[in-house]
Amino acid sequence: MKPAIKSKANFKRIGEATLDERKRISLTKAIRSLQRSLGDNLDSDVRFGIYVNDVGQVLLSPEVSVPMHELWLYRNPKALRSVLKGLQQSREGKLIDLGSFTKYAGEELE
Repeated sequence: MKPAIKSKANFKRIGEATLDERKRISLTKAIRSLQRSLGDNLDSDVRFGIYVNDVGQVLLSPEVSVPMHELWLYRNPKALRSVLKGLQQSREGKLIDLGSFTKYAGEELE
């Protein structure tokens, strides 16, 4: 399964870097730029997908891992839209109190 790339051409130059003696490139400028765009949510859970096109341009895409038991949701657009709609309704306070479910706590699931 190939991950989708949201934008193929909308790159913005933010600086340049050279290889160090171990053939590494510092991405400090890129990380600072990402933090301005995404906030300070860049932590150890963020990974970077690395993409290279036919002319050698490199794209780093910030990504997070999804547990296997949740992957079905991201592969089901209708279910994902429903969950996102419910989350939005919750943020807007559009909730319906269905009461307590404690009476079902001891029942076996089918």
